[in-house]
Amino acid sequence: MLLLGPIFSGKTHTAFAALRRLLSFGYPRHRIAVYSASVGGLGENYETEMIDAGPRVIFLDNLTDPVDNHVGVKVELEVDEPLTQAALALSRAVAVDAADRLASRANTSWICCGSGRDALRTCLGKDVAEKLLAVADVVELPERPRPDVRW
Repeated sequence: MLLLGPIFSGKTHTAFAALRRLLSFGYPRHRIAVYSASVGGLGENYETEMIDAGPRVIFLDNLTDPVDNHVGVKVELEVDEPLTQAALALSRAVAVDAADRLASRANTSWICCGSGRDALRTCLGKDVAEKLLAVADVVELPERPRPDVRW
């Protein structure tokens, strides 16, 4: 299942509700893996076996964070240090690889979340995005009011 929708549309909440439903029917917890594709999620500990030989149910969240994190930003930000840029590039490459492996893996149920089709293409590349879209049951969540949060 591929959950798509704007920021705060409830994609992650919907995915966790589905996982809770599985668990409530007795599905074993050790057969579920939850990963975030954002920086610090899969990151430096990523090994292809996490997807290739991982549990039968995998949830991969935040596939479109690089695009989503810029929504609403109205000021020009400073360029990150080279080491930070390298870490971000590695994180993105890991997310692309994990998504590609999920879309190719047989006998696995998975849930991925992203803000939209165009954002998927931008963040994962056209080929991987189209592969995900071709094999997934796509659920597009509507926009909902954002919480009034003052940071």
